[in-house]
Amino acid sequence: MGAIELQGVKNARDLGGIPVGEGRAVAPGLLFRGGPLVDATDADRRVLFDQLRIGCVIDLRTGWEREAKPDVQEPGVENLHIPFYDLDIVGIEYTQPAEGTVPIGRDVAYDPDHYYRSFLNDRTVAQMRTAVNALFERAMRGCPVYFHCSGGKDRAGILALLALTALGANRDDILQDYLLTNVSRDAGIQPVHERFLAFAQGDEARARELTHSHRARPENLDAFYEEAAARFGDMNASNLLGCRTRRRE
Repeated sequence: MGAIELQGVKNARDLGGIPVGEGRAVAPGLLFRGGPLVDATDADRRVLFDQLRIGCVIDLRTGWEREAKPDVQEPGVENLHIPFYDLDIVGIEYTQPAEGTVPIGRDVAYDPDHYYRSFLNDRTVAQMRTAVNALFERAMRGCPVYFHCSGGKDRAGILALLALTALGANRDDILQDYLLTNVSRDAGIQPVHERFLAFAQGDEARARELTHSHRARPENLDAFYEEAAARFGDMNASNLLGCRTRRRE
């Protein structure tokens, strides 16, 4: 498990090394998560596609996010669009702004507790299953996969949680991976604050609250776990994911 130092791509890391029980760990060099590839430099592309040999990119963003900030396209690399929310593809879009904020175009500053619980609707769960199965199908045939959302925190964090849960990782190790997002995020905090200042219509105090509440926090995953338990009883692969995994011998 470790950060990948890139120039234009933020929050990228390898899930390899995360324990998954019985003395096993996620194989290095197969499952990668991070931010979008819109700002990938030539040097970034060499690292991602030549050195790490990533053969599939899974984009969890909405269609309008992809249009606004399209990923770079690498010849020979498979690109899958599996949004958790998308009005055209999934049939639903998250549109509920947090208290004291206004939408900017189709973007909103969400309430974290509500947002993380909202993933457990039937349509988004179906997309989660598709994403996890796509991830495993490629990884099990030796194809390294990079998955991302708009910042590599929320949707990418949930996909990482689901994949790691299915593999047998415990909650503490899943949480530690999730919290690593704050290293990248806090290093570039000023643009984050300015974004929330716009959502809060210039209210500095509210913008500071939003900047803090939108960090990677344990409470976010707790909300997801609680909602999953209420709907499915537990977080095992068969109940929530509907996918199968097999151990690498």
